[in-house]
Amino acid sequence: MQSDPMDTNAMFANVELRLCGSMDHLRMVWQAGEALLESVPFQDDPEGTRYNILVALQEMVTNVYRHAYDGDDSRPLIVRFVTDRHGFSVSLRDEGPLFDPRTAPAPEVSDDALPSDSGGFGIMIARAVMDSLEYERVDGCNVVTMRKAASARSVSTQPSAAS
Repeated sequence: MQSDPMDTNAMFANVELRLCGSMDHLRMVWQAGEALLESVPFQDDPEGTRYNILVALQEMVTNVYRHAYDGDDSRPLIVRFVTDRHGFSVSLRDEGPLFDPRTAPAPEVSDDALPSDSGGFGIMIARAVMDSLEYERVDGCNVVTMRKAASARSVSTQPSAAS
């Protein structure tokens, strides 16, 4: 997402967090995302949209530490945010085993029962909240990119043939 250089009112940010070691990663990612999302002019329910994006982001970061890193917060996680007047994207890069969240099955949820402990709800939330969920394996790392447009649109989260 590039800003139009002719638009002098366009806000643009490209921020990267390199997380490693004992710290409150979730709080740092939430606060950075919250600050950056303030500049994105979402058309429909801006506050609700920002909050939902932050929940999806927090769920995906939690998945990395809980599943890919088995709770080891000393392993590196790179979170890259890009914002502009067109929307918001965030990429998570981890060194965990190969895992494409686009192909993860949706958890089973019945109307009369609480969700089981089987997991999968973070990915389900990200799929529901974001316009797209992309995946690639780069130099032995998982790179998941989530995007949300400032204006309403729908983008597929299904795996592409190139993956």
